[in-house]
Amino acid sequence: MARKQFLRSGAVLAGGIVGFGLLGASRAAAEESEHGGRTGAGSPKPIPGGFGADFSLLPVDPFIHVLPPAVGFEMSTITDFRGVIAAAEVQGTARATDGSHFWFDADMRFMRGQYIDDRGRRREHAFGFV
Repeated sequence: MARKQFLRSGAVLAGGIVGFGLLGASRAAAEESEHGGRTGAGSPKPIPGGFGADFSLLPVDPFIHVLPPAVGFEMSTITDFRGVIAAAEVQGTARATDGSHFWFDADMRFMRGQYIDDRGRRREHAFGFV
């Protein structure tokens, strides 16, 4: 299998998994609204650390609340989370349509499970990002 085909297949699989999880989250939010639940759900609380604007690791007050997808680092991007997390970092080179080459580094994750939102309520949702 060629690298291009492998990366494309992996991206399609990850997108399908994330999409499936997000459909379940949308249904749950709609059901809550239909059954008299409070509208305007609370937000997930981010992890305290992450990357600074210069991509240095910071223990508190980062530019973005995410850590590298590597052993020993927190894979979740929200606190008080219990569920399934999948993460991958894909690096390589690519060729643009104008023929130029560039290097890329893509961090992909999805999470599905329960968490305590910033209003102190237990929630169950799915999240994903690339």
